[in-house]
Amino acid sequence: MPDFPPDLADIARRLIGREVSTGTFIPLDDAALLAVVEELTLLRHEVERCQAIAVAEVARRSRVPFGVRGLAQRTGHAGTGQLVQSITRSSKREAVALVRVGQMMAETDAAAALEAQRWSDPMVSETTPAPTTPWFAALGAAVAEGVVTVEVAGAIRSGLGEPGGDADEAALVAALPMLVDECRSLHADAARRAARQTRDRIDAAGVVARAERQRHHQYWRVWVKPDGMVRGEFELEPQAGMLVKAVFDQLTHPRRLDAKTRRGFGDHALGDARYADARATRERDAAEGLVQLLRAGASVDPSRLLDERKPSVRVVVNAHALATGEGTGMIEGHPDRIPVADIHPGLCEGHLPVKFGDGTVLDLGRDERLFTERQKIALTVRDGGCMDPDCTRPPSWTEAHHIDHWHRDGGRTDLADGILLCRGDHLRYHNEGWEVRREGARYWLIPPPGVDPERTPRSMRSKTPSDILNPVDPTRLPMPGAPPVPRLVAAAGEREPARPAV
Repeated sequence: MPDFPPDLADIARRLIGREVSTGTFIPLDDAALLAVVEELTLLRHEVERCQAIAVAEVARRSRVPFGVRGLAQRTGHAGTGQLVQSITRSSKREAVALVRVGQMMAETDAAAALEAQRWSDPMVSETTPAPTTPWFAALGAAVAEGVVTVEVAGAIRSGLGEPGGDADEAALVAALPMLVDECRSLHADAARRAARQTRDRIDAAGVVARAERQRHHQYWRVWVKPDGMVRGEFELEPQAGMLVKAVFDQLTHPRRLDAKTRRGFGDHALGDARYADARATRERDAAEGLVQLLRAGASVDPSRLLDERKPSVRVVVNAHALATGEGTGMIEGHPDRIPVADIHPGLCEGHLPVKFGDGTVLDLGRDERLFTERQKIALTVRDGGCMDPDCTRPPSWTEAHHIDHWHRDGGRTDLADGILLCRGDHLRYHNEGWEVRREGARYWLIPPPGVDPERTPRSMRSKTPSDILNPVDPTRLPMPGAPPVPRLVAAAGEREPARPAV
């Protein structure tokens, strides 16, 4: 019997025996504290990886063919998920995700082991058919090698879904290596969004089916609570929902608060309470605004054309998809795609063509300090929201920032030298010394020395999917069944594009 499980048990006993309390970490300085958190995180991820592999074996021994002799049944549980949940004391969702990732790794390993055996033993090769490599093999291997964590792998698998529509197994196999590489430094929520965007990019038929399904499942419910308050809930398809969100954002925007209230947020003693009070005030104002909007809408003359100055939803689509009807578009501030067919009716409301490249019409150089409305629309299309790597603020909450400061650096009011930042990040960048550098079409965030003494550049990614801005020539896409094409930087031994020097 291997001695690995006893080693794990010994590690667990050593950790349990440690007397750890909040006071353990108080004496540490910032750098030491963060180092401890990172080391504990590495340990947790390694434990989860081993746990997923072990759980996969539990699932194998609990398979339906074993019946009452299966491991789960013999221990008094209905299935593997219930058994794992009872051991880990986790939620049902977490237990199912752990089992799923473990089985994904096990199936990948089993197919690879059988293929290796067929190559090494001619007798096995003659008597055993070639194994079917699962389409998620690249993801299973990435977890086994520690490239991505168990949680990120589960998020990727969930975001991609199962083969179907235009996203058959061959298409998913071709897309996985690049997706895994993109997600190696992302947290689980960002990885799930990236996987959903990948699925939408290759499965236009699925986008159409989802849009129809969403329209079918819309609802709005209202009821009276026992205390007399009227409560409601709704679910709307993306375009209708984002219109409602645009109205809500206008009614709750931080700029609607007076300057004195906003300054109070920085008070060390009362800042949290003032922020909570301000939030309650904004939400109360939004409720009153909703009622006023409903009154105005209910009383409007149906024969009258409404004012053009109204909350709107901006839809982004590239010219190629619009001309051919093939592909998808996106709603500004929303993570999912929409069919091209749903975009055409909106063109009657008005549209603004935006061309990236020479930028001559939209570049103002040193003639103007402030970005124009058309420039901001172009930045909205390009950036898709706040460009800070950890921020998810929508475009409506952002401001245009000169990456080369107007006074200090002689910055230019050109598209290439501007990015979108939410108000909070914009102030933080200026006040704390964060810098943004551009190399070609890529932007890098440079932390101040107090945050990172090495000032290691951090990649800033647009929230707008890349294929919306730059349609891919179909002839350049990998053929079904063809091996994935490695990235150019991989040949140089790099995991990501070279970072700019500071």
